[in-house]
Amino acid sequence: MINDSIDTQLLSQEQGAIEALARDTHTEVAKVQEIFLIEYRRLAVHAHVRSYLPLLTSNRVRVILGAQNSQSHSDP
Repeated sequence: MINDSIDTQLLSQEQGAIEALARDTHTEVAKVQEIFLIEYRRLAVHAHVRSYLPLLTSNRVRVILGAQNSQSHSDP
C-alpha cells in the first residue's frame, strides 16, 4: 500500500512532464506513466542525488519511447 501511495504522489507531481512526454511521443498517458514508474524505481536504487531523478527519468522514458516508436514505424 505504501508503494501505491508513493507512486500516486510521484505521478501527481510529474503529471505535466508525463503528459508532455505522451504528447511528444504520440503515446498513451497510461503507458508513459507505467514506463515512468519503472524507470524511476530503477534509477532510484543507485541515486545519490534524488532531486535529479524526475529529470533523468523523463529523459530515459523519452529515449525508450523514441526507440519503440521508430521501431513501429520501420516495421512493414
